[in-house]
Amino acid sequence: MKIEPRMDLTELAQHMGRATPAEARRMRELLLESPRGRTEDFTGAEWAALVLRAAAGGGEGAQPAAPEPDP
Repeated sequence: MKIEPRMDLTELAQHMGRATPAEARRMRELLLESPRGRTEDFTGAEWAALVLRAAAGGGEGAQPAAPEPDP
């Protein structure tokens, strides 16, 4: 799928798996920040990380998850 400002959010949500329209909008923002031209240019791990960021609403300014306490 070509990464562009007019991406079909319904198609993008399907491409993400089970995503809400808000998550698809956030994913589009994240994709537009990347230098890649197509969604297929991401590795599986990179794509999964983007899906999680989109679902969490996290972006460049998002706070990282709290570290796990030492056992």
